[in-house]
Amino acid sequence: MSTQTNDTPAAAAADAPTTKHIIPDTAIAVTERLYLRPFEVSDAEALAQAANDPELAKYMRNRFPSPYALSHAHGWIEHCRAEGTHSFGIFTAEAGEYAGSITLELPTGDKIYAGTRELGYFLARKFWGRGFMSEAVRGLTRWAFATFPELLRIEATTFAPNVASQSVLRKAGFVKEGTRRLAIVKNGEQIDEIMFGLIRTDIEA
Repeated sequence: MSTQTNDTPAAAAADAPTTKHIIPDTAIAVTERLYLRPFEVSDAEALAQAANDPELAKYMRNRFPSPYALSHAHGWIEHCRAEGTHSFGIFTAEAGEYAGSITLELPTGDKIYAGTRELGYFLARKFWGRGFMSEAVRGLTRWAFATFPELLRIEATTFAPNVASQSVLRKAGFVKEGTRRLAIVKNGEQIDEIMFGLIRTDIEA
């Protein structure tokens, strides 16, 4: 009687047990395909690689560095960890791969806006077109309203040509509230800014 064994690397890989990624306890929101968690120092390289993309930066405010170096990523993570900001990394639930960033921050101005937070986000190019960003925005905003009873409103703005970001917000339940004509000047170009808002009753209705 003879037996055969397949000792090729492919066969060994097929026979090896697969390890399922474990979503960390630090995750503040878990969706169907993603989770959001505070940044860790070890995220810097993936953050820098994703953020160093001219196509991404062209629709960001000028405070967003471009080119985006590893030192910028370390600086941002240090800021987030020191200040306790509501800034989170977006990661795939299947593999824990870094996919983007999402932030809630106080708007600048008078304290009468204390019940409002401004939403900002970006998604690494390799994940575009899959609906990930709408999923992440929905997850964060629902978490925020459930966690902070004083929160009344979340707002976001987009450059007028950035129709993909406008679609993200609509899919997450935001309402288009108006246009600030020629509010933006970037790289010498005058651009309208589109305003969106989400209030607590929008998701409680």
